[in-house]
Parts: sequence; C-alpha cells; structure tokens
Amino acid sequence: MTTSSSLLPASQVLAEVDALLDRVAPRGPDMDAGERLVLVRLARRVRGRVDALASLVTAEAEQAHAAEKAAGAPMASWLGTGETLSRREAAGAVRQARALGSHPAVGEAAVAGKLGTGQVRAITGVLDGLAPQLNSEQVAHAEELMVGWARELDADQLTRSAGKVLAAVAPATAAETMETRLQREAEMAHRQRSLRFFFEGASVRFDGSLPRLAAEAWIAQLDGMAEQTRRTLLERRDRLAVMPTAEQRRADALIALIEAGGKGKESWGGRVLVQLDYNQLVAGAAGAGLVGDGRQLSAGELRRICCDADLIPVVLGTHSEVLDVGRSVRLVTPAIRTALVVRDQGCVFPGCDAPAARCEAHHIIPWWAGGRTALSNLALLCHSHHPLIEPAHGPLRDQWQLHIAPDGLPEFTPPARIDPAQRPVRHARHKRRPAESSPTPAAASPPRLDTGPPTAA
Repeated sequence: MTTSSSLLPASQVLAEVDALLDRVAPRGPDMDAGERLVLVRLARRVRGRVDALASLVTAEAEQAHAAEKAAGAPMASWLGTGETLSRREAAGAVRQARALGSHPAVGEAAVAGKLGTGQVRAITGVLDGLAPQLNSEQVAHAEELMVGWARELDADQLTRSAGKVLAAVAPATAAETMETRLQREAEMAHRQRSLRFFFEGASVRFDGSLPRLAAEAWIAQLDGMAEQTRRTLLERRDRLAVMPTAEQRRADALIALIEAGGKGKESWGGRVLVQLDYNQLVAGAAGAGLVGDGRQLSAGELRRICCDADLIPVVLGTHSEVLDVGRSVRLVTPAIRTALVVRDQGCVFPGCDAPAARCEAHHIIPWWAGGRTALSNLALLCHSHHPLIEPAHGPLRDQWQLHIAPDGLPEFTPPARIDPAQRPVRHARHKRRPAESSPTPAAASPPRLDTGPPTAA
C-alpha cells in the first residue's frame, strides 16, 4: 500500500519516467507470445495513466491561468507553440483536460490505472450531459457509480448508460429528466451541424458534425454498401480482384452515394468546363487542365470526369485568349447509357460486383485522342476501378489495359506484374463460350487529334 510519505511530486515522477524511457532496450526475438502480450497490456496501461496525468496537470494549469500569466496566451495556443500540434489537436487536449479536471473521482481512477482513455471520455461525456438536471450530490453519486461500473463495462456501454444512471440517482424524475436531456441534445446537435473541407493537393479532407439520427442512417448506408463489396470480393476469391481496406470501402461507398445523387433520371453526368492550352492540345498532352473554378487537375483525373459529363471545351491561345468555346455536348446519351447497362450489367473489371448505377462510362480511346462516343468504345467502370484504367498521359506505369474483343464484350490485359504472360481476362459475367478461342485485342486506329469533343452518338 502506498503511503503519503512515499508519494512523489508529479514533476519528479514524470521526469523519471521520461528518463527511463531513454533506457528501453530493443525488444529481442527471443520473447515468447505470452511475454509479448503481457508487454502490450502493460504499455497500454502505462500510456493511459500518463495520459490521464497529463490531462489533470493541464486542467490545473488552465485553472491557474498559468499560460496567460507566463506566456500571455491561452492554454491551447501555448500548447501549439511548443509542440507539433495542430490548432484542433491543442483545443481537443484542453477540452479533454477540462472534462477530466471537473470530475476528480474519474481523474483519480484514471491516474491509478482503473479507467482506460475511452472509458474516461465516455464517463465525463455522460456526466456533463446529465449535470444540468442533477444537483451536486446526485452528480457525485453518478460519478461514483460510473467509475465502479467501468470494471465491467467498456466505453461504448458506458456511453449508453445515461438512463441507468438517472434511474439510480434520480428515480422519481428519471423518465422526465432523460426526455429533457435527449431533447436538449437533439437541439444542440442541430445547432452544431457543420461540414468543413480542407483542400490538400489531390485530396480533400473534411470533418464536421451531424445530428446522430441522420448520421447513423448515413453510416448504415455506407457500411451496407461497403459490406456488400467485401462479401463479393471474398466470395469470388478472384486473384485479380483488388481488396480495399475497410476505410477505403467506406470511402468508395460515399463516392457512390455522391455520384448517384448527382445523376437525375434524364442526366448521367455533370457539367465540366475545361481549359486547355492550345499548344498542349496540339502536342497531344490534353491533360493537366483547369476546371471551371480554376483548380488544377491531373490528366488522368480530367479524362475520368470527362468520360461521363457535359463538356464545354475552352481552347486558349498562347496569351490565354479564348480561341474557341464549343457548345455543351452530352458525351454519353441516355440511349447509349441504356445500351451499356444492358451489355455490361455493371462494372466490367474482373471480380467487381458494383451495379450499373454506381458506374461511370469510360472511353477506351479517350475523347481527347479522337475516341468516339459509341458502344464499341465504351465500358462501365465503378469509381474504384476507373482510375486503374484511365491513365495519366504517357506510359507512367504498368497498368491494366481495356479493349473491346471481337465478340463485342469488354476484355482486359493485366499488368505484367500480375500476369507475366498478360493473358486476356474478363468479368465472370462475360466469360467466353468454350468453343471460343482467346481473342486478341482489336487493332485500334491511330488516335486522331481534335480540338472539340467527340460527336455524341
């Protein structure tokens, strides 16, 4: 048992822990499985205790206005100046410190290693939500109860225990109090709804907040579509199928929802205003264009979005003067799209089971190289596999090649890294009949250069 005479100041303990970490020996290969698991458990326990202590000392420093007195800045700003923390990370650390600092029993249990980081967040979240409807004695009782329940309940279970807490600490008004709390939370969630986008090179990162009911419906949609993709890939056991991660499957599902929402009954694509330098166009680059809002696109991205969109070509001269503005032309008409759906029935990439509604119409010979908008030059590809087929300009990578075989069906030549013999392969729904021999790619006519979009069929 630890006595008060053996306790050390937090500053001394943390300094000694920091020094000891410099002396950690490399983990050797002679550790058995049991020892490794014990080490993992111990490391996680120590991390949780140190995290809790860091939050407590941060809360104490903020309550004492230490950052303002010593550095003339708020605590979150001071944290960001001495560490590689983003503004959001620093603000989050301060919020977490405040939550733990306002619940001493939770903080004490966390520093003692009785609560994990997730459990701490769950308990403080529930207590803060209930506090307006409870008096100080009831809040203290609720805190004590939840710390005890944490021996058996995980963070998710604790998050859902608000009703159980109210029934224990305020049984007479539990139902009314719970309803009031839920209503207040719903109103707060509606006021806090937000969505922010951060452009980072070729990617867009986003975050925000949605009311939980709407968010859960959205998550269910995404996870249902992602799970369907996962099951399809597992059931097919196709060596050519690309197995995405769980996060990639969810991202693919979101992209599919976005694309489905932008396609009305009479429209299969968006409207893209493309600016191309005339010299680049003549040289055959036809890439690195600008969309209408001035953002730069790679050639591969530009070609992919132009496969199934209204195009307004804007050809610029050497001094950026407008030389020609073509009329809006729908590259893939509803009639051609219907024929594509009948023939392809969905994404034609081997092993993919994405339905036609989640696919884009891909020009095999690109529109910029004179490719016709005709069934013989089109195939359906989902947004996951379209970038694998749509190349950047020039032979930058060993990639999949798509062509229409003599029997009129889409066929792929895999990269040499997957099949050194590069034997043609098809989607299972397009398997050749036994009497047919393996066709070779049809010879394509040399691509012609054109300053406008192909004529819609």
